[in-house]
Amino acid sequence: MDCHILIVDDEPKNLVMLEELFQFKGARVSSATDGYMALERVARNPPDLILLDVSMPGMDGYEVCRRLKADEKTQRIPVIMVTGLRGLNDKIRGLEAGADDFLSKPVNAAELVTRSQNLLRVKQLDRQLENAYRRLAEISAYTNTLLSQFDPFQFDIQQSLSGLMEFLLQPGLDRSDRPERLLLLSAEAGSLWVGWRYCNRGGEVEATPLSGGANAEEMDSVFGGRGRMAVNLEGADPDRLPGRRIWADLGEEPPTRNIVGYRSQSVAVLALDFGRRVGDYDSQVLSSLVATIHFFLKTISSQIQEVDNAFLYTIGTLARAAELHDEDTGDHIIRVGLYAEAMAQALGQPEEMIKVLGYSAQMHDVGKMHLHPDILRKPGPLSVPEWEEVKLHTVYGARIIGDHPRLAMAREVALTHHEHWDGSGYPHGLAGEAIPLPGRIVMMADVYDALRSARPYKRPFDHAAAVGIIHRGDERLQPGWFDPEVLEVFLDIHREVADIYNRTEQ
Repeated sequence: MDCHILIVDDEPKNLVMLEELFQFKGARVSSATDGYMALERVARNPPDLILLDVSMPGMDGYEVCRRLKADEKTQRIPVIMVTGLRGLNDKIRGLEAGADDFLSKPVNAAELVTRSQNLLRVKQLDRQLENAYRRLAEISAYTNTLLSQFDPFQFDIQQSLSGLMEFLLQPGLDRSDRPERLLLLSAEAGSLWVGWRYCNRGGEVEATPLSGGANAEEMDSVFGGRGRMAVNLEGADPDRLPGRRIWADLGEEPPTRNIVGYRSQSVAVLALDFGRRVGDYDSQVLSSLVATIHFFLKTISSQIQEVDNAFLYTIGTLARAAELHDEDTGDHIIRVGLYAEAMAQALGQPEEMIKVLGYSAQMHDVGKMHLHPDILRKPGPLSVPEWEEVKLHTVYGARIIGDHPRLAMAREVALTHHEHWDGSGYPHGLAGEAIPLPGRIVMMADVYDALRSARPYKRPFDHAAAVGIIHRGDERLQPGWFDPEVLEVFLDIHREVADIYNRTEQ
């Protein structure tokens, strides 16, 4: 009996007899001679089992038991009440006080030991159940965190699996509830399994590459052709060690205790040297966690990226269609998006805003689809009615884009990228910060690229001339059009903007 038993009795003779009995059975024994001392001993060093006499001076066994069972910290400790009282009412009082068992003196030693072992076994199962619930709560919290932080566009399967290895080895777990080391293997070309070794070193998880690899036959020998396994090695024949050759080939010490494993066609995890017996529950937990990351998140990530690629392609197609009768090349919309991203980054905007601005900026002139090509291609000055029609491309663009939440910024950009900081722009004559920041950024990007590009009514300017016009103004453009902060950032990164133009100009 590898356990700690507290014996509470005011009779020294009874204490000595019971101490000798349980020490002979291999238990660690402590004792108390009254109820107050018993409660103090339990608080200081909780035992696995309490043998409690009923008739004691000061505080009887019933009261001691009631107090133990009322305290959340001690209520799970099994209590056997031992008494010279033999009446049925006495037993009922003991059970009502919370006693787990009740024996009358004189006690039969074999019966006492057997009942004690049964209660200890129940307590052990109760502890295992409690640990399982706690572990499930930890797993639930981990998976919730994983899903809340899941970014399908930045998903890295190897990084996510490494994070799982750290979770399985986390220092907060009972040592018996975690393996000593983990092997994370992946199938490379030619069916060679290679990977990393993870272990807990003083509270920190250490990862080192395995020096060797295992072939498919060796992996089959470990898993017996199955997808998961749980093997208990303690006290077993060493010949039961699965895949005896694989450990040397991986450059790894063979396990000496219990193993849990999971394998798919492309990834495997081996949890080695658990401090307790393992079973099907453990292999199910491991396989569920790995499968969640490797298949569920990876599949979702791939599908979302495919949908997103189709979404971005559609945006690009729509934007290019709008430029068909206006620009010599569709590269204008690409450049405006890249300029806008560079300026937003220099302004310290969040990564998500920068990303959305990049594709939203491409749709800034989508409303030109409503304008007649003759107006867009006219080589000379526009008439007043023609100019008023051109101004409406901002409103047309907002209508075309619509009200879908994911296109909210694109709609905002289409509507406001010709508004001026000084209020002289169109279509609504907004001024200052009444103009949304995306519109102010895209307005700067669009003006720069328009200056650099040839139009039916103008020649292209080189970079220096374009920057000079933006900075000082000319007969067609005034620096007061621009948000001063956006203008300052543009001037700070104008060489980066020129590099973008040179990379994409055809």
